[in-house]
Amino acid sequence: MIPYKIVGTSNYRPYVAFFVTVANVLLFVYVLIFAFLGGLSLEEVYQNYALDICAVQAQPLSETLIDGIRSIFLHMSFLHLTSNIIIFYVFGSRIEEHIGRLRFLAFYLLVGFGGHLGHLLFDGGSCAEPLYMVGSSGAISGIIGAFLFLFPTDRIKSKIVILKAFNYDINVPAWVYLVYWFFLQFFYQVGSVAPRINVHWGHVGGFITGLALIFFLSFFIAPPRIPRI
Repeated sequence: MIPYKIVGTSNYRPYVAFFVTVANVLLFVYVLIFAFLGGLSLEEVYQNYALDICAVQAQPLSETLIDGIRSIFLHMSFLHLTSNIIIFYVFGSRIEEHIGRLRFLAFYLLVGFGGHLGHLLFDGGSCAEPLYMVGSSGAISGIIGAFLFLFPTDRIKSKIVILKAFNYDINVPAWVYLVYWFFLQFFYQVGSVAPRINVHWGHVGGFITGLALIFFLSFFIAPPRIPRI
């Protein structure tokens, strides 16, 4: 089930969502080229550039912040990247429209760090080996939490493709799709290159952070009055 459009969209142009999507793609391409030219595996690249939750207490705050931001834009595989940016662009565009461009960029980074914090609180205590944060899944879980809070009954145009025999569109209520996606993260890990990369407490932390932030912002930000098609 692949979401591709929210029923009742507007003419709003989500520039920040587009920029973040492009940045994720370009960084993934850069990592592949860097790994190929340097004769490195993706796991070795992540060891140099991703946030190691187990090293947070032993390194400067500035290094933690830089590694944390990089980790939000890194991905483990093409499948991991594709699934994340589809979810992000479809649902993030509406959140950007609702809270504004600069707030949305700050929101994206904050929920990403909320995902890091989820790992640190629930899995960082068992550090027999490094635990690297790779992927925007924590940030996207925060986007999903915000969308579920703001637009639980909106309908999502989704495509179901099973080989070539079945290829049709359905409209799914947002709360059904988003709850399904969220709980799926407990049982499914996409294309991991190492067992200690991208475990799922980050999704939980991002989701809770997204709910908390959008609840707080809803007291101060009025919904935009934009005609929907």
